[in-house]
Amino acid sequence: MRISAIIAAYNEEQTIADVLRALTSNPLIDEVIVVSDGSTDETVRIARTFDVTTIALRENRGKGHAMRVGVEYATHDVLFFCDGDMYNVSPAHIASLVVPVVSGECDMNVGIRHRGPVLDFLHLKAKCGPVLSGIRVMRREVWDTVPQQYMERFKIEAALNCFCSSANFRQKNTVIYDLKHVLKESKRGLFDGLLSRWDMSREVFLLLFELYVFETWRWTVAEEMPAAEFEVYE
Repeated sequence: MRISAIIAAYNEEQTIADVLRALTSNPLIDEVIVVSDGSTDETVRIARTFDVTTIALRENRGKGHAMRVGVEYATHDVLFFCDGDMYNVSPAHIASLVVPVVSGECDMNVGIRHRGPVLDFLHLKAKCGPVLSGIRVMRREVWDTVPQQYMERFKIEAALNCFCSSANFRQKNTVIYDLKHVLKESKRGLFDGLLSRWDMSREVFLLLFELYVFETWRWTVAEEMPAAEFEVYE
């Protein structure tokens, strides 16, 4: 099974090179696609210095939409999604995510950054809060279960969990140790970072009610998403 890695990146000039060095040098990864979600910094220029496909959206459309564009260009049946704001990515991290899927142990493997034994237990064992992570590997069939209206902004991760389960695919959660990432407050400044975090939390909170309580997806018809304009560099 061949693997396409997809990075949805928005203004990740600080870390995108570290992520791409880890992915392009790893024998488990067959293809790397960077989707710049309307970045205004050097993200696109840096990505183009690597042997990857770089897609530059002309305007910011949100993480879910950028991931969707990446999937449309991906040529393989296993999709490896990762964030562009990570650093200290190791071959062991990549293997721990990829191997359970390609070996048939699960259909989607979600990588959860280690936050200490207590928080890990509360999050994964006691089920306190949704398991949301931008680092995940899945068969393409899992992605295809998600209705189009949830492939936008911050909705995509909770939607993947929901529809993976409803379609009876197998999900595994893997704790990843020593993987670092840049906080929103560091990238965007304290005020803008906190505002972005609030927007994300509010959207996900409302979405969980829609997915699991009201289940509007059972009786609503997905509207066609507006097409995005972008350039592709290969």
